[in-house]
Amino acid sequence: MSLEAIELRHLRFFTALAEELSFSRAAVRCHVSQPPFSVAIRKLEAHLGVALVLRGNRGVRLTPAGEAFYQHAKRVIAQAQEAYAVSRGVAGGTKGRLRIGFHASMLFRGLPESVAAIEREEPLIEIDLVEMSSDEQVRALSVGALDMGFVHTMLAPEGLASLTVYSEPLVACLPRSHRLATHVEIDLVRLQRERFIIFSRAASPSYFDRILSLCVEAGFNPNIRHKVRQWLSVVSMVSKGMGVAIVPASLANSGIAAAFVPLKDAAAISTIQCMWLPSQETPLLRRMLGYVHLHIAARSPTGLTNLVTPEKPPR
Repeated sequence: MSLEAIELRHLRFFTALAEELSFSRAAVRCHVSQPPFSVAIRKLEAHLGVALVLRGNRGVRLTPAGEAFYQHAKRVIAQAQEAYAVSRGVAGGTKGRLRIGFHASMLFRGLPESVAAIEREEPLIEIDLVEMSSDEQVRALSVGALDMGFVHTMLAPEGLASLTVYSEPLVACLPRSHRLATHVEIDLVRLQRERFIIFSRAASPSYFDRILSLCVEAGFNPNIRHKVRQWLSVVSMVSKGMGVAIVPASLANSGIAAAFVPLKDAAAISTIQCMWLPSQETPLLRRMLGYVHLHIAARSPTGLTNLVTPEKPPR
């Protein structure tokens, strides 16, 4: 018997014998008759060139070599079982690691709930969250540095797959002392003389262009005074009286002391795309999309009739 000829069953046979110390009981445990069981043990000993057990009228005892082999055989069997479980889990999307890009506004759009649900219901799935701007996420996704990202845009760049997972109104974010802060809704044109705080175009080209376009359609070019890279920075600066901003409505849940006033323009919508590289789509990623549907898309204020619904995970 060559090394390659030793099968996992030989190790299982021997560990059963080592634990039962009886050929008959060990054979029954392994669901085989005793003659072929005994032959397998002898072949194993012959290959190793050592006696693993001592056979006598008083039963079976392990030799020192048998004791040592038993410990190693148990580890090999355990590793084989783990390899089987891992491969089955990866193939079924119930085990593995996902690197997910996000920007701060996702903290108010269901991302924490999605991660909490996975940690509770799928303990073998590991989620690595990486905060990035939309543009940084697109670059990372394109080279495989992220598995999934949540990007503020209405269209996915060429080469990336996407689903629209969240859509909500854009609102005016104003200092609480602002003259329009208590209005039920306002026309965007009423902010034409204000100083605007806006995302840097380098951080989020789509958001920058969208806000600029809305202002131009309202009849004015915004007076952009400050450019930032984080949503919470935008709202915090507004709360300090440093200007006004147009932000997604969900940021009203940030807890920052600013006023959030709806706009009359029905076209002022913020859209989030969940993106990934098609060549890296796996059962695990598809399973994650199920959680995204349950905990992010399902709570979208404006509804998402164009959302392609992936297979949902068990609840």
